[in-house]
Amino acid sequence: MGRHAGQELPPSMLLTDLPLLDPYISSKPPWPTEFSALRRDLAAGRDAVMSGGYQGNGAISTQAGLANVEVGESSVWGGIRHDLARPYEGGGGERVNYGYERLNTQLAGNLRFSPQSRLSGFVMRDSHTDARLPNYGIDAPRLDRYTASTVLEHAPRDTGFDRIETGVVFDAISYDADNVSLRDKGSLGLGYKGLWTTTRGSARGEFTTGPFKNAITLDAGLLNYNIDIDALYPSSGSAAFRIPEVHTLQAGLTLATATVLSRQDNLAAGLRLDGIHSESGKRTAWPSVIGSGASSFQVSPQQLWNRYYGNNGESSPTNVNVSGRVQLTHDFEDKDGRLNLDLRRAVRNPDAGERFYASSGPASITQVGNPQLSPEAHHRLEVGARRDGGGFKGNFAPGNAAGSWRLALSGYMDRVVDFITPDRARGQPGILMNDKAIIYRNVDAYLAGGGIESWWQMADGWAARAKLSWTRGENLTDARPLYQIAPLDGELVIEHRRELAPDAMGSVGGRVSFAGSQNRIDAYTATGSGQDTAGGTAGWGLLDVFAGLAVGNRIALTGGIANVLDKHYRQHVNPMPQSPTTRPMVAPGRSAFMTATIAF
Repeated sequence: MGRHAGQELPPSMLLTDLPLLDPYISSKPPWPTEFSALRRDLAAGRDAVMSGGYQGNGAISTQAGLANVEVGESSVWGGIRHDLARPYEGGGGERVNYGYERLNTQLAGNLRFSPQSRLSGFVMRDSHTDARLPNYGIDAPRLDRYTASTVLEHAPRDTGFDRIETGVVFDAISYDADNVSLRDKGSLGLGYKGLWTTTRGSARGEFTTGPFKNAITLDAGLLNYNIDIDALYPSSGSAAFRIPEVHTLQAGLTLATATVLSRQDNLAAGLRLDGIHSESGKRTAWPSVIGSGASSFQVSPQQLWNRYYGNNGESSPTNVNVSGRVQLTHDFEDKDGRLNLDLRRAVRNPDAGERFYASSGPASITQVGNPQLSPEAHHRLEVGARRDGGGFKGNFAPGNAAGSWRLALSGYMDRVVDFITPDRARGQPGILMNDKAIIYRNVDAYLAGGGIESWWQMADGWAARAKLSWTRGENLTDARPLYQIAPLDGELVIEHRRELAPDAMGSVGGRVSFAGSQNRIDAYTATGSGQDTAGGTAGWGLLDVFAGLAVGNRIALTGGIANVLDKHYRQHVNPMPQSPTTRPMVAPGRSAFMTATIAF
């Protein structure tokens, strides 16, 4: 379970989605699912798909291809995608110096070498260059991610297992980042060099005992993280070890079971035990920085942790965590509705940064992880209900009757023990400094939210969908709102599809989306964490329009205009990690999109 806001890396792309996804613009609401429906239908199950797209605001372009070759019961998939994003104009006319170039290549295959056995493999290279991040203090001239995995599946005979699976995954991320290459130079130049590698292995067995279908999974992993910071000016040399060669060894055991209680009721449950040990290989290393201002950097990670937390040299934590889940579903008698209850305890260990950050320097940029953090334990209750009417089968699904509808409701309450929050050093209990540096603490908190979504097949060829979401978060220990909590938001989409000619399907639609203002914030470093760095955000409402044309089963054209009224707005939640320099990005103003997809 990840943090409730922020992300360290650009979002991943699945192999089969390479020709279909829209370019990633972190401050823009994604297009509704209806926008790409014709392209997805066209690409489903085809041997080869090619696509190209262009956005006028920012001259953002995409090109992608996907091919599949099958030989008997074995197959090979290959895909490539190139994105180029340039600075765009916000709704207020300001130029936002955002952009990146991305080349993603993927290859997957599976070999069925016996009726009971299959071997699968996957490799990926995801390369970013010249990534400009105007809402963050650092740009990334280079970021490369490499992933390789292999999985062996086997259905054994005359054993206690119905199916067994073993797999290994290797992931490596290497990047260079700085605040000088892609932006005007400031008073302090810094360069970051990062290398993260993870190797994970797992073995899973599925077996049946009476009415229960069970699974047992053993997994283990070795995770290595290192980020060095070099001072470029006015001092020079190794300035700090932001993540000082952190090694984490993890092993886990998961037991899961599911059963049918009755014709209408199903039960699923699971239990997981984790053991995790972490340590730093550079905890006593001393930066070699020299020159003006070097003294503020001249401290080892261990000295920095001791200075803020007084942990007597302890920096090799070991944790044993227990998580569990019970899920109950009940189908209505007529099978046109469902109730579900989901109760879980999910424990998240502190990540490498939260536990081991060691960014020294002036207090305004100092960020100190806390090796003494306790794991974050979520106790979450979620309830949901769905009701169908008129024989609803899905928007524009074959046989979906005019007047049919679906209504889905959900809500959750998450009581968090030892929530891991960044904060500012103010001499709180357990914090020895009072210099407003970013530190990490455990607090008690809660998260709650709810949503409603409805679908309506208004008439033949006409459909509508509406969605509303709400979230609330509270830091109970400090009696203040949690940072980076999304405001009330929602959307209404109406789409019309009709056959324009034999083998030619056209669609046209529009979306009205909105977000309320968010004034429940944690923005003040004097009394809070300051993580909502730009304060509250105003509400906004947008109009988007889109259209599509599918010709036979070969060609699809989709286009649209986002933010038709050229509104000036910002999203409240920042997708990038929180830091003293993070600011919400101004979202794009009026933007026209066009994408062509060809399938073979």
